[in-house]
Amino acid sequence: MMSSAVSMSVPLTIGKLIDFFSTENPQIPFGLSLGQASAILLFLFSAGAVANAGRAMLMRLSGQRIVARLRERTYAAALRQEVEFVEKGEGDVLSRLSVDTSIVGESVTQNLSDGLRSVVMASAGLGAMFYISPQLTLLMLTVVPPVSLGVVFYGRYLKKLSNHTQEALGEMTKVAQEALSALRTVQAFNSAKQEEGKFHQKVETVLTLARKEAIASGIFFGATGWSGNVTLLALLGYGGTLVSRGVITMGDLTSLLLYTVYVGNGLQMLTAFFSSIMRGVGAGVRIFDLLDRQPAIPTDTGVEVNPSRRGPIRFEHVWFEYPSRRNVQILKDLNLEVRVGESVAVVGQSGSGKSSINALLMRYYDPVKGKVTFDGQDIREFNPASWRKMIGVVPQDPILFTGTIASNIAYGNPDATMEQIEAAAREANCEFVWGMPQGFHTEIGRASLSGGQRQRLAIARALLKKPAILALDEATSSLDATSEHRVNDAIDKILRSRQTTCFVVAHRLSTIARAERIVVLEDGNIVESGTYRQLVNKEDSRFRHLMAAQLNAAAGEYLGPALPPPSSESEGVREAEQQEVRV
Repeated sequence: MMSSAVSMSVPLTIGKLIDFFSTENPQIPFGLSLGQASAILLFLFSAGAVANAGRAMLMRLSGQRIVARLRERTYAAALRQEVEFVEKGEGDVLSRLSVDTSIVGESVTQNLSDGLRSVVMASAGLGAMFYISPQLTLLMLTVVPPVSLGVVFYGRYLKKLSNHTQEALGEMTKVAQEALSALRTVQAFNSAKQEEGKFHQKVETVLTLARKEAIASGIFFGATGWSGNVTLLALLGYGGTLVSRGVITMGDLTSLLLYTVYVGNGLQMLTAFFSSIMRGVGAGVRIFDLLDRQPAIPTDTGVEVNPSRRGPIRFEHVWFEYPSRRNVQILKDLNLEVRVGESVAVVGQSGSGKSSINALLMRYYDPVKGKVTFDGQDIREFNPASWRKMIGVVPQDPILFTGTIASNIAYGNPDATMEQIEAAAREANCEFVWGMPQGFHTEIGRASLSGGQRQRLAIARALLKKPAILALDEATSSLDATSEHRVNDAIDKILRSRQTTCFVVAHRLSTIARAERIVVLEDGNIVESGTYRQLVNKEDSRFRHLMAAQLNAAAGEYLGPALPPPSSESEGVREAEQQEVRV
């Protein structure tokens, strides 16, 4: 208000100065001398400049705080969503976090400040113009209605266009994110040109939308500028006749023309403000859609699970299909029971539904039909956070985060002591850590360790939770023989303790043979179940056929119709390892 009031006093001051210097007996209001009047004007202009600077600083700081709060809330909302939603639109979520929040923050602070200032300036300017000459002011106002109508249509079009632009930016970000996160694969297959082509298509889409916005804004601002200039010429022509007839003074006409320019600038700022608000609304819709979205698997509801609780896990008549692949049945009427402390290996060809069992156990997804129970209670009744706290997960390709080895092992357990971290590392055979330059405080990145080292750190991370259930998903599938032996040795320690229920999804015989029970999946159904000895000794065993086919593929030769029957479970493990060594 202060900066606008000072700005709007300038045209009136200039008009009075023109009249002061153009008359024979000039009079300064309130009996002030020229020096006093000049000092007062200088003080007012200085106060206006300070107020304007304060307005700009405060609004910019407010904008940054609003953007920061929006980003935090949007990020938190994204982390609460189900896995399918985020993985499907990862680039779009990142675009909402970075671009959309900036647009909204700018719209509701800096542009809002400019908009309010333009409203004050336009209102005060019109008031002053009516005071100076109602006739000339009414002439100027004949241009306002068509300009206002154009603003409304332009704003609506811009809002719709902004929404499409933000979606296109999200798609562009997604393509770039995918290629950059898999840069090794891109370079290994010399696919840089192919990825550039895909990115170029997305950039072209964004450019097309930006071109439409540029054309619309060019036409609109060109039309408003033309109407403003025509209005100014009309005022100058008609105002000149009024000055010649003595209706108004030359100073009044000058003040009125300057007020016209100020009001015109105010209206133009108001137009830009309206356009920015519409753009902000378009971006805001996308942000608040995510903030208000209820995840398919809510994370803040359900019964808290006691960490000491133990019980059998049952998959009861489970049917499952991924939301992104409707009508493609992954699991079909699956029935499986795992007793407390039992270890079960799930084997089968790729696409048979092995990893989907772990995904359902973790409640990344819910069954289409049937249910998964723990200790007789449907896991959908549990609070997902407390349920997942009971499960240790070792994925096929474990993710390590930028930070120290200790922080990676303690991921999800920020209160873990150094003694607990070291104990978990010993249990997972992470002896390599003690040989690192700074031990557990060595800084690592996503790919600074070998596959076997990452896998053992992932096992240590899972064991630190002291889980009731351990889910191993292809933990040794991509390791060399030495690393596999170390990982299997760590798995042996877990299985021998018999305090943790283990789900082992695996392809390697040496890992599978360690489980107490093996279930064979085919097309989403369990076709066989039994111990290693039982399935190996069975003539028409699907398990034998599956293992022989894999070994044949690895060795380039068929190993024979039957594997020799082991005399004990420990011998079964040794003989399974020897089979692979021979291959």
